[in-house]
Amino acid sequence: MAAAPAGPPAACLTYRPRHELDLGFALMGAKTVSRRSGVYWWCTITPHGPAAVAFREAGPEVRADAWGLGTDWALTQLPALLGAADNNSSEFRPDHPVVAALASRFTSLRIGSTGRWYEALATGAIGQRVVKADAGASRAKLARHHGDRSIEAPVNPFPSPATILTLSDHEFHRLGIERSRARVLRVAAKYAPRLEALGDVEAGAATAWLQQLPGIGPWTAALTTSVAGGDADAVPVGDLHIPRKVTHALSGEEGDDQRMLELLEPFAGHRQRVVRLVKMSESGGANHRPSPFRHDISRI
Repeated sequence: MAAAPAGPPAACLTYRPRHELDLGFALMGAKTVSRRSGVYWWCTITPHGPAAVAFREAGPEVRADAWGLGTDWALTQLPALLGAADNNSSEFRPDHPVVAALASRFTSLRIGSTGRWYEALATGAIGQRVVKADAGASRAKLARHHGDRSIEAPVNPFPSPATILTLSDHEFHRLGIERSRARVLRVAAKYAPRLEALGDVEAGAATAWLQQLPGIGPWTAALTTSVAGGDADAVPVGDLHIPRKVTHALSGEEGDDQRMLELLEPFAGHRQRVVRLVKMSESGGANHRPSPFRHDISRI
C-alpha cells in the first residue's frame, strides 16, 4: 500500500464481505476517509486513541492495515464503515425510472457508518455556507496543524474535542474558518460525549437532538447522521444545489427544498440513497462523467 506510515502495522485484517461493495457510494460524505493512489485511508480518533487504517479491495476481499492505539476498535468498525450494518438496503425499491436507471449503475447501495459522531458533525460544519474546495482546504489545514501526529499517515486525524476548545478565533481564521463556523466547532467539541452516545439512538431522534444545538440546522444534521450513523433517510435540506439537482433528475423541473421533499416522499426510509445516486451521477461517480455543476455551496 502506498505512503504507509513508518514501521509495520499494529494489525492487519482480511475482510470478506457477505454483500457487494461500492466504496464510493458507501463512503460518500465521510470527511475522515480519503483516497490516495488507489488506497483508502481512514484516519480517526477512536475511544481508545488515534488510528490510521489503509484498505483496498483485493478481488472479493478487503485488505486493511492499521496503525495506532485505536487499531482494534477501528478494524472492528471497518465492516460497518463499508456498509455491512446497512441491512435495510435490500428493501429499497427504485420504482422511478430515473432512480432505477441510476441504481443499476452501482454494485451496491449500502451506506457506511463511521461510528464517530463528533468528527462527523465537526467536519461537516466546516462546510456550512462555503465553497466545497475551501471547506476541504480548511479541514486539511486543521488536521495538519492541530490533529494527532503520533501516526505518520498521509492524513492526520481530525483534532480532538480538547484541542478544538483551545483554539482562538484568530487561529481558526488563519485556517480559513470564520467566527460563526468556529462557534459550531466548539459546540461539537463541548458536546462530544453526548454526540458519541447518539450511536444508540434512533435516527430521527438523533436528528432532532442535533438540531437543538446552536448553529446546527437540517443540512448539518443530515450530513452527520448519514456519515456517523449510516442514516439511509437523511435529506440535506438547505443545500443550495442538491434540491435543484434532485428535482431536475426526478422531474425535469426547477425546484426548491419543498419540491425535492415531495419527489423523495415515495422513497421514505431511503431518501439518502436517492440523493447519493443523483449526486454521484452528477459528479461522475458511476461512469466518470464530468460534473456540469460548480463547487457545492451549502448552508445550515
